[in-house]
Amino acid sequence: MKEQKIYQGGFSAIGFIVILLIIVFITMTALKLAPIYYENFKVNSVIKSLDEEQGITEMSHLEINTIISKRFRIDNIDRVEPKDIKIAYGKKKLLINVNYEIRENFFANIDVVVVFNDKYEITGR
Repeated sequence: MKEQKIYQGGFSAIGFIVILLIIVFITMTALKLAPIYYENFKVNSVIKSLDEEQGITEMSHLEINTIISKRFRIDNIDRVEPKDIKIAYGKKKLLINVNYEIRENFFANIDVVVVFNDKYEITGR
């Protein structure tokens, strides 16, 4: 009878460490980027909610910035400043451009930079 050789399969220690490093890198990336994109989602919802504000198209820049600042404070949005919001008036509509960047430390001296340039057209009621 012939004897069959049985080979053991599986990860080596180096293969296991490489897979573990890839998982750690993906997890770190998700943990750093998720709050940034969540905050941008909240910024979008604040600006879109201006469409339901009565008489928004007749308000001044100061009044609109005050409304936005109050809503940002309520939603705990602290990375977007009033200078990042540009407001232009059109025919019975507002054109709002929110342009900002967030720089977050990723690891040691490596930073992640995320740039947002969101444009909105608010017609009001």
